[in-house]
Amino acid sequence: MMHSMVLPPRVSPTGLKAYLKANSWQLKERPLPRVEIWERDDHEVLVPLNVDASDYLRRVRNFIEDVASESESSEEDVTRDLQYVEDDVISLKFEDERPYIPLVDASKMLNGAREFAIANACSAIRRKSYHGRSRPAEARKHADIVGMGHTVRGSFIIPIVSPIGTMKPVVADGDQEPLLDVQAERDYFPRRVTGMMADVLRQLQELAVERDAIPSRGELRQAVFGGLSADACSALATMVSAPEVGDLDITVRWALTSAPPRAGGDDLTFPKESAGAIREIGHILRKDVKISDTVVYGFVSSLDRDPDDDEGVVKVKALIGGRVRPIKMALGPDDYHVAVEANDLKLRVVVAGTLYRSEAGRYSMPTVDLFRVDDYLPLEFGNGGTQGR
Repeated sequence: MMHSMVLPPRVSPTGLKAYLKANSWQLKERPLPRVEIWERDDHEVLVPLNVDASDYLRRVRNFIEDVASESESSEEDVTRDLQYVEDDVISLKFEDERPYIPLVDASKMLNGAREFAIANACSAIRRKSYHGRSRPAEARKHADIVGMGHTVRGSFIIPIVSPIGTMKPVVADGDQEPLLDVQAERDYFPRRVTGMMADVLRQLQELAVERDAIPSRGELRQAVFGGLSADACSALATMVSAPEVGDLDITVRWALTSAPPRAGGDDLTFPKESAGAIREIGHILRKDVKISDTVVYGFVSSLDRDPDDDEGVVKVKALIGGRVRPIKMALGPDDYHVAVEANDLKLRVVVAGTLYRSEAGRYSMPTVDLFRVDDYLPLEFGNGGTQGR
């Protein structure tokens, strides 16, 4: 029986099923009212489907007991795995042999984690080398949504938890034009921010840890187009340089209830001595690199290029001010190739550049600094399959 100290998490039926699917359980075809039967080898487990039922929590407890028994795991381990099954989690692990962390150090780490999340939420909305006090309301609200999970016994770990639940997939169905939905775009925002954090951490690993020298201004400009900012550098340096704390190890775990991004999420380590290089990069971004690009998310609605031309004209439909608007832009050969692929496969794109609105109300982007597939979203094809990207 389950130890009284271990309480089952308030995980949804979708989360329970995602956990089973990720661990090679199979859904049996024989239906039952209010439950599903899943099997692995010769074992069966029941998944309760009615979260409003008075005995739902008890049935989740039974679920944990059955899965633990079949997998020869402890019920505590299964409960821990289920805890964030519907969340994207970036875990910050600080190496420290002491049995406690001074409050002043813990405060710096927690504040650094919060500022890092806000900085990347800002970059998901607008690419800027330095955000400063110019923080969009949506980015500030994100700090209220993202939480800190329970620390793990034996280590000082800050899990940055971003609730995802079940994101509505982007459906690619034949010749049907993809739809842009205001609520769906809001639901995608937490995943985009977590993806941005993972990308920025990977960038800083390359620029500040793997390099022997500070990168050039040109390289840092390209990094800003990818989401890096002076604010993110400052926040990460604060965490890495916490007094008397060792290296910072970072792991990323994507919610099982939605397909993971195509790239990103590598385990990373930032040695304590890398804090100086991270701060220097942030200083350069704040003082010497001036970038402020609008970011739009949408899909390619039209393509136009003469056979002899290198550049092509593309229109991307995106939400601007809550309404779907076409944005006209000229792309070079590499970006145009990405646009063709995105159009063929009905993939969302993310574009960063200078957005211009004419007197007639038409939108264009005379300068495009970033054009790529929006890697962070789950993609569902017309036959109902979901592609992990």
